[in-house]
Amino acid sequence: MTYLFSTYWPWMLLALVLGAIVGFATFLRSGKGWWPDAWPGWFKLLSLLFLVGVVVAIFKWLPGLLGHYLETALLFVGSYIVGCFLGSWLASFRAREEVEASEPVAVAEPTPVRVTPPVPIPPLVITPTSTPKPTPAPVTATTSAPVSAAPTDDHIHPGQRPPAVPKGVGAVDDLKLIDGVGPVNEGKLHELGIWTFRQIAAWTPENAEWVGSYMAFPGRIEREDWIGQAAQLAKGLGTEPSRWADLGDASASSGFASSAPAAAPVAAGDHPGQRPPSAVKGVATPDNLKRISGIGHVNEEKLNELGIWTFAQIAAWTEANAEWVGSYMAFPGRIEREDWIGQAAKLAKGIETEFSRRVDHGDVPTSS
Repeated sequence: MTYLFSTYWPWMLLALVLGAIVGFATFLRSGKGWWPDAWPGWFKLLSLLFLVGVVVAIFKWLPGLLGHYLETALLFVGSYIVGCFLGSWLASFRAREEVEASEPVAVAEPTPVRVTPPVPIPPLVITPTSTPKPTPAPVTATTSAPVSAAPTDDHIHPGQRPPAVPKGVGAVDDLKLIDGVGPVNEGKLHELGIWTFRQIAAWTPENAEWVGSYMAFPGRIEREDWIGQAAQLAKGLGTEPSRWADLGDASASSGFASSAPAAAPVAAGDHPGQRPPSAVKGVATPDNLKRISGIGHVNEEKLNELGIWTFAQIAAWTEANAEWVGSYMAFPGRIEREDWIGQAAKLAKGIETEFSRRVDHGDVPTSS
């Protein structure tokens, strides 16, 4: 055996280097160490043959020249296998860096302050008694004016708080017919004393700025044109979400994006490019968009707000769509750099990627 080492050590070194290259390039790592997550089928067969050869060499079942050839082959194969483990261990450092840099840290949104509208005072009527005294005129206490007391923290939000109306003064509209207003946002508007389309249609830009800051999504009211939609609904004109509600689609009144392929109106010049088509939740089974490298919890929620639920939708994006979404999500150019469209096209066809496998194995913390 010493003779074999001294004679064939250059070839053993070459096999070791070749194995390290193959292990670095092909083995699936999770960033936890040198042990791979998945073994290629050919490597399993090679390891099995190596073990069989070791047993045959130990018991000297192949004497003479054949035994010499077997021991030489075992030295080369053993060096190759050790090189594969070495390459996998080196690649684990690169996998660890990808996991750490794959997703930005989500920033917690401020908790909105709950403001309870004042309760109207019921009318108090004093009826005359049956005594022979002169009948007094009935005294009626009128209800309070439809003005809500401003909260003490109004100054922390830019703009001006819109006028509030106590509940019960007039008919209450279904504010979820406005694209972008779901059950949660409707509840927040009710807390502010906003009950009808006419109230929202009468907002000034300062009112929209104040409500956007109060509801922790500044600029969204202007982008989704709540005021314009409310003005149409107040006149009895339908909008896309309201037409879905009239057709009996419950998801349209739940605050999800408008039906495909029509998208909610966006003011010109807000974002470069073109907004991609959106879909109503429930029309197709939502995919786990976090299996795309670069999309974590926060980015998946932003895509869902735009009506993006499936890999097929992202795979169909044009360059203009990617530019619009990148600007909307405040990281222009990132979608193109990380190739979201290409990754989505593979996943839509059922083709796995290395990142999607790591997500499925639970090795990407931001996608757990």
